Amino acid sequence: MAIAILFWHQNCSKLSLMSLRVMTFNIRNGMAEDGPNHWAKRKELTAETIRNANCDLIGLQEVFDFQLEYLLSELPEYDHYSVGREDGEHAGEQCSILWRRGLFTLKAKGTFWLSNQPTVPNSMTWGNRITRICSWVEFEDGLTFMNTHWDHESVPSRVASANLVLRGLPASKWILVGDFNSEPDWKEMIPLARAEGAQFVTAGNRVATFHDFVGGTIGDHIDHIFASKDLVASDVQVLVSPRGSVYPSDHYPVICRFES
Repeated sequence: MAIAILFWHQNCSKLSLMSLRVMTFNIRNGMAEDGPNHWAKRKELTAETIRNANCDLIGLQEVFDFQLEYLLSELPEYDHYSVGREDGEHAGEQCSILWRRGLFTLKAKGTFWLSNQPTVPNSMTWGNRITRICSWVEFEDGLTFMNTHWDHESVPSRVASANLVLRGLPASKWILVGDFNSEPDWKEMIPLARAEGAQFVTAGNRVATFHDFVGGTIGDHIDHIFASKDLVASDVQVLVSPRGSVYPSDHYPVICRFES
């Protein structure tokens, strides 16, 4: 399988105590009636794309239980945390977090709902018609990794989501990834983009991350990575990995290296 990697930003940094490859990837929900792009026809390619990227921390969006089960069976080198947005257990889409076994020791984990009732599963209070969440894990080394999926219709929901996520950022090192359904310069991105101690790693991306199964590099730039400024970001990539006319998802994965 040929893999084209589109580089659009690269910084050089010295070797350090921590060097991690991070991915955010909306894998497209497997319940969608996508015809030739249905999950059953692309699941092997999705697993292969993740495996070949060789990342240490991964945030996946639009994941159903059966998709996660398949990916974990194909990627035994990863441990995970994932809950359904409809009940906090298995129902509904998930913002799954995968991390390489043996590299991290899990300290804490959780999910909050993007609403005025963040501890209430399936809560929606900001005008969005679909439940939205942010899942997170904290490791013993002090790093927190967060994965979110914001609403695709409601601007007020995305603005409120940004402010809620901002309030939830830890004082220690952190990385936030997800499908934000927002272009880098939209107002809903401002709270995080201008937050003290934060860096908008993918702010300069000019390569589409959502392509709607048609490929190409022109389109929406809605999959992003943020991080605390005490992490050095480099080698940011948008990964294009079709097999013929089949793509692993309607989104491209976004990858970055972090050092500290």
